[in-house]
Amino acid sequence: MNKNILNLIYGLFLILVTTTSCEKDWLEVTSNNQIRAQEQFESVDGFRDALMGVYIGMTAPELYSRDMTWNTVDLLSQQYSTLPSLAVYDEVQRFEYESVKATEQIDKLWSNSYKVIANINIALEFLEKTQIMNPIDHSIIKGELLALRVYLHFDLLRLYGYGNIENRNLGGEYAIPYVTEYGKEITPQLTYDETFKLMEADLVEALTLLEEDPIYPATNRSENYYLEVNRDGYYNNRGQRMNYFAAKALQARLYLWQGGENLDRARIAAEEVIQNGPFNLINSENYNVSSDPLLYPEAIFSLDITAFGDIVNRFVDASSGTNYDALYFSPSAAGQLFETDSVNIGLVDIRYNTMLTSQSRGMVSTKLIQTNGRSNVNKMPLIKLPEMYYIAAEAYLKNGQKELAIKLLNDVRESRGILQEISSDIEAEELAEELTKEYRKEFIMEGQLFFYYKRNGFTSIPGLSETTLVDDEIYILPYPDNEVEFGNR
Repeated sequence: MNKNILNLIYGLFLILVTTTSCEKDWLEVTSNNQIRAQEQFESVDGFRDALMGVYIGMTAPELYSRDMTWNTVDLLSQQYSTLPSLAVYDEVQRFEYESVKATEQIDKLWSNSYKVIANINIALEFLEKTQIMNPIDHSIIKGELLALRVYLHFDLLRLYGYGNIENRNLGGEYAIPYVTEYGKEITPQLTYDETFKLMEADLVEALTLLEEDPIYPATNRSENYYLEVNRDGYYNNRGQRMNYFAAKALQARLYLWQGGENLDRARIAAEEVIQNGPFNLINSENYNVSSDPLLYPEAIFSLDITAFGDIVNRFVDASSGTNYDALYFSPSAAGQLFETDSVNIGLVDIRYNTMLTSQSRGMVSTKLIQTNGRSNVNKMPLIKLPEMYYIAAEAYLKNGQKELAIKLLNDVRESRGILQEISSDIEAEELAEELTKEYRKEFIMEGQLFFYYKRNGFTSIPGLSETTLVDDEIYILPYPDNEVEFGNR
């Protein structure tokens, strides 16, 4: 879509809502705003534009085109070489959350997420008031909005809330505000159990609605089922949207975060995506990885980022000694991570030999480098298929079904070119280490490794000294000051 049109859509919608979740003057509803909202939602196109506005809002650098994926969240996982003191995000990488610079960066994750959530809620509010929608439009748009509301809240919970949930007794502990209505009132915090139930309910409803999604493998649709609603191609390319299987993958993430009795639910959701979704692990022998290091056929949910190169390329340029923000690995760290001392593991792994490139200061991931010669430019994947294999493998491992976990991990390793399989007689503890290795190798520049460490309660992580205790002081980002002032804990 043309950049000016995208900006116009987002601008028209964002004019309705421009403040954060829990500030004192949050969402002051004026008569002018109400008029604009009513005008916005007088047609199906208005709802479609509103949904596009949500996606565009998620592409803000403070959110998923930078800080909620490959930059801030990945820096917290200590993936990259230590940033110098002149770097913009050095204090975040050192967990100095209370510094002036880091505080501003962390607060923007919160405020921008709740802005987008507010946009979702006003669209949902008007969606329930109108009778102009075709049932297919209504189901798909509402399903996407509900699932996106969960997606944004869940990432905030993963950053600002507790990890290692299954080994904690949270009791009356409060989670982040789960905002479901557009209005002036401050949303009260609920307990973790209550918040998880709200998320689960939203996802269950979203999945039911998204059974109307063209990507859903229904058997009772006529050839012309989508003819009327899709004359303009609005429902094409569902793999880039919060489609049915993206919502199901999100459900797997949510259940896995809770652990315990939800572990089997996480596995079942992940296996539905693996078995029934239109996504496949690439075959490294015949896939042109160098032109598509994103491995786009594996993307379950992704965002289109307008002029992505202007945002990302500076951070993946380690050729200059004065680019203090460059994200790279030392050759020795990369070799250790990918096990290059083994010919049949590291040297043949496409994630090492093709998806990393050597520059003067170190090795840089090629996943997001935006160049003219690559396919699938301007795309940021938010959920990919290998994660579903890892979720199912972890569930099998924790349930004592080691052989099934090994099969799933070997499937991903084989697709990456690794020749040496994980042995069937491996001990469970060693298999858990292999899973951790896969998370470290697979999610470079994708923003998921920190959440893996936090969810499992790792007290030490690679990249930090052995004397550094990784605990809640590191894992839990501080609420913005104004949230605390208005009573949030």
